[in-house]
Amino acid sequence: MKFLFSFLFSSMILCLAAQTPQVLNLANANLRLRWENSGSGWRIKTIAVKKGQTWVNLEQPSGEHTLLYSAEKPKTDPDSTFKSITGQKFPEDTYHYQQKIWAESINPVSLNTAGQALHFFAQKGQQIAPNQLRFEQETEQGILVAEWRFDPKFPNDILLTQTLKVKKDGYYSLATPSLANISESNLAWASVPGYFHGNYIQPNFALSYAYGHGVPALPVVYRERSASTLAPLVSTKTGLTLALIADPSLCRDPWAKDKNTLHDWNIGLSHKNRKAQLSPTLYYPVLGEPKSLLKAGEAITYTSRYHLGTGDWFQAIKHAAYDVYQLKSALALRQSKQSLTSRIQQMHHYLSDPQTSLWNIEEFQGRKIGAQSYLGGVVGSNKDAMKNSDYGAMWMLANATQDTLLTKNVLPYALNFKFVQQISEPGFFNGSLAGQYYLAKSKKFVEEWGEVVEPIAVTYYTMLDIGNILLFEPNNAELKARLRAGAEWLLKNQKADGSWAVAYDRKNEAELFKDIKDLRATFYGLVVAYRILKDPRYLSRPKKERIGCCRPPLPRGATWAYVGMLVTHPILPQLKPPRLFSTFLT
Repeated sequence: MKFLFSFLFSSMILCLAAQTPQVLNLANANLRLRWENSGSGWRIKTIAVKKGQTWVNLEQPSGEHTLLYSAEKPKTDPDSTFKSITGQKFPEDTYHYQQKIWAESINPVSLNTAGQALHFFAQKGQQIAPNQLRFEQETEQGILVAEWRFDPKFPNDILLTQTLKVKKDGYYSLATPSLANISESNLAWASVPGYFHGNYIQPNFALSYAYGHGVPALPVVYRERSASTLAPLVSTKTGLTLALIADPSLCRDPWAKDKNTLHDWNIGLSHKNRKAQLSPTLYYPVLGEPKSLLKAGEAITYTSRYHLGTGDWFQAIKHAAYDVYQLKSALALRQSKQSLTSRIQQMHHYLSDPQTSLWNIEEFQGRKIGAQSYLGGVVGSNKDAMKNSDYGAMWMLANATQDTLLTKNVLPYALNFKFVQQISEPGFFNGSLAGQYYLAKSKKFVEEWGEVVEPIAVTYYTMLDIGNILLFEPNNAELKARLRAGAEWLLKNQKADGSWAVAYDRKNEAELFKDIKDLRATFYGLVVAYRILKDPRYLSRPKKERIGCCRPPLPRGATWAYVGMLVTHPILPQLKPPRLFSTFLT
């Protein structure tokens, strides 16, 4: 009898051991995730999000893991080249300042082609606590353990902690698993905040990566240095937003010790996984960066969070910024050590002292013009470039202090500089800007990259500067005439689709940079002209005016670009010459 009992008990244990769970669930009042143990490992089969009183499924659930490995340090030199939509090399050799940063942007690590990519579904899975799951996978390179759990404070967030213990020396980067792969047809919005945002896939890499015009088709890995929020995201047409938010502890310190460490790269951000599927992904550490070099037996651990919300992209970013990164708390901790009065006094001292402000007075076209020395790179400069910025601040300071050092020694010459900076000769360029910079030795105005005319330069250095001066000199008739001349030139050269050329060749009037559109002249220029001059044409073209003989009337001015273009065509970075890439986007 005793033997029979032992036999039955042992049999029960063996049967229970053999009945490995085939389904694992992670569920709360807002989210439901279901894993199933298939022949290839644990796959996520269902992801549902509570939206109002209904549950909405996220398409193409996955759960696939990706581990990047390289025995040797990945090379930093690029092995790819790209062209603009007009077929030209991008960027052109003329733009020598951009070559280094572009090379960094298209090296194998940035393009997500470096190293060996191991894709797998975890073979082992178990529930280790209520609503806490653990998955394990052993590969030739190491042992991965991934634990999933809800954040009790935010029911739409899933915390993921991954630990990789490596078996061999080399460089490692552990990606976050692909929660779901969103189809392009279901794409409503995608963003790596600070780099790009858009609602369509842009096949041209230069347009998407350098200018943020559309969503990159390649699974590029973005750096932290220009990211405004470490939370790549994708919103669907079914009303869901999937964001991947890096834990604050992973962020690089921009000033770790005694030098600038802004360019350290701890976390890679991408809107796609290694297979180029739309699935927000984090990479930690970044392959080839110092933290990625591991010896056999060493381990890396990091936590990230998936946010599955029913709000739009902006709600997801607000959640990351305020709830996860505690932006409001950080702002509350900051204390100003300098009063506003002190700052204004220092501005006054800087501006009124010709030595500190590097003030120069030159003669041009019968006028004495004044401007500050500019020692940055300007094509054709022989350390003789001059320019002015912040005209509104100059006039405000002079108006507030009534200091003759400003009203007599600075403002009249700065005003003359503004007058001769604008082209007044008859012809195609009448009303436009001769250039931001005056070269004292060669006695001509130029832009940063040569003798070109840019609509955005007209807006900044004619419309905005003159508009700011008119706030303090509202009855200055010559300034109003110059403002109108600039507005008329912009209106005359606005294209039928609401955009402008990025630039024209000053010598032959040919349009340059036909691979990109420019919309910036709307709110930086024509809106200013409308508010000061009250001419309704600067907001929209009269309905009776037509383009061609048969086309229906189209609005122009600022309104047309607002309603017809900005939704699908992001603006270029402000104050950037054509081949300077975006450094931030909202």
